[in-house]
Formats: sequence, structure tokens, C-alpha cells
Amino acid sequence: MSKILKGLAIAVLLITVIGAGVVLYGLSTMEPRVEQIMVSQVTAEEAPEAFEDLLGQLDDETFTGTLFGSTEGLDAQSCTFITYTVRLTNTGFFPAEWLSLEIQPQQSADGASRDVLQMGGEGAYVLAAGSSGDLSATILRTGDASDVRREIDITCYVFGQKMVFSAQAE
Repeated sequence: MSKILKGLAIAVLLITVIGAGVVLYGLSTMEPRVEQIMVSQVTAEEAPEAFEDLLGQLDDETFTGTLFGSTEGLDAQSCTFITYTVRLTNTGFFPAEWLSLEIQPQQSADGASRDVLQMGGEGAYVLAAGSSGDLSATILRTGDASDVRREIDITCYVFGQKMVFSAQAE
């Protein structure tokens, strides 16, 4: 009888240790991980339809993105669309829901921002447990667009808990 109880005690101990390991893994992987940030640029002159559509939305007040500055006097010759695509991996046990990204506008030396607005990046996106996916947002910038460094804030809900984390686009 004591051999059976010893075996049972060892089995319970092993199950407890394995259970604790699973819980610790689940807690440490609740937040999705940024794998890669890709940046692409296209001038507004190269995408005239998209630029005209954007100007129409601004005139009609139907634009649903984020405004950073004044939209007065925008012209295709001085504007560039910069698209940031963030690849996320969810290694946790639960899906990451309501994923969104917010690109922080870049400030110049005098404190002004040449970033005019952000399109996209918000929505009801879901990243299933154990999967990877991309999330994109586009900045409209006036003037020189050679410096694409930005801080990107990613927000999601995992198991009902709001999580906000940042990544740096270089």
C-alpha cells in the first residue's frame, strides 16, 4: 500500500510541476512579439488616385484616421506616403484581439511635425494563438521623407486584458 501512495505522491508532484511550468509559460507569452518592421515609401505623385481620394475625404470630413497637423495646402509634389508594416507573432495560449497600431509623429528640431496624418492601423484584427500576422499603417508626410524612424505603439487585448507595447522602426 505504501508503494502505491509513494507512486501517487510522485505523480501528483510531477503534475504540479508541469502545471506550474505551463502557467508560467502562458503568463510570459501573453503579449505578442514584434518580429519585424518593414517600411516602404511612395511619393504622392506616384499614387495620384490615393492622394486625390485622401484629399476628398479631408474636404468631406469623412477621413477616419489620425490627424497630426494642418492639412491646408497639401500638394502631391511635396508629400510622401510612408507605410509601416509590423509582423507580429503570438506564441501564447490565447488569441490577441483588437490589435491596432499607432505611429508616433516625428518631431523636427524646432518642435514642429511634418507628419500630417496616419491612415489605417486600427480595427478588429485578431491574431490567433500560435500564429503570425502583419498589421500596417501609413503616414502622410510633407517635405523630405528620408528619415523613417518612428516609435510604434501596438495595442491589443489578450484574455480580456489590455496590453500596450512599443517598437522602434529604423
